[in-house]
Amino acid sequence: MVVLVAAAPARASDILPAPEASYSADTLVRYAGETLEMKTLNRGSWERQEFVLDDQTQVAILRPDRNRAYVMFVESRQLFELPYAEAALLPAFAVLRGLETEKLSDLTIEGEAVGHFQVTRMPEEEAAEEDPVVLDLWITPDGIIMKAEGEILVDGYREPLQLLRKNIRRQELDPDIFEPSLALEP
Repeated sequence: MVVLVAAAPARASDILPAPEASYSADTLVRYAGETLEMKTLNRGSWERQEFVLDDQTQVAILRPDRNRAYVMFVESRQLFELPYAEAALLPAFAVLRGLETEKLSDLTIEGEAVGHFQVTRMPEEEAAEEDPVVLDLWITPDGIIMKAEGEILVDGYREPLQLLRKNIRRQELDPDIFEPSLALEP
């Protein structure tokens, strides 16, 4: 006999705030042994990242609504299109909001009121003996991820991630900057 037990509904305080803000920020990322400084522009769930890597100016446009990411190499005028998950550092908000989440505290980071949430992704059935993947997020009430620390899954492997946003400037952003300015090669 199989017995199914319904999980208790999440407390309202444990639900991650939806990404509603339109803003720009300076972002510091430590991932896969590298440190990267970038300019981040967000409009709700759309994100544009501008950075220099290996002396190349790159722009990544992340569009979870299309499940697409566009990566432009400015100097060489190249554009690549990828599935969202292959280019995004963090899973899409819809994915994060579907995981087990617990609000740990309220505090202030860089002058912004944030909730500290712990998001847990349980291993797939075939890897059930593994520990869960845990990511701590510090998020403003309007959905700006100010800080992230922990692990993410990349192609089934755990990778440590640290992200910190500074100099948040809430502002309306032109939707056109979240579209590639180069054309894909035929």
